[in-house]
Amino acid sequence: MRRRLKEAVRLHAGFAMQPGHDYVVVARRDVLKASFQELAAELKLRVETRPKHRRSGDGRPRNV
Repeated sequence: MRRRLKEAVRLHAGFAMQPGHDYVVVARRDVLKASFQELAAELKLRVETRPKHRRSGDGRPRNV
């Protein structure tokens, strides 16, 4: 799952990711059954349409 998601981001969604932002991709079991084209299209759509939140610039790690 991890390799498929990383490749989908690299090929299809990386352009929409902005510097200074953190992106978390959580894989569910459905990823194993989806075709690579479906996976890439869904990932691209979600990265493009999600609101972008900027991290504070104080350089301190955040507690999650």
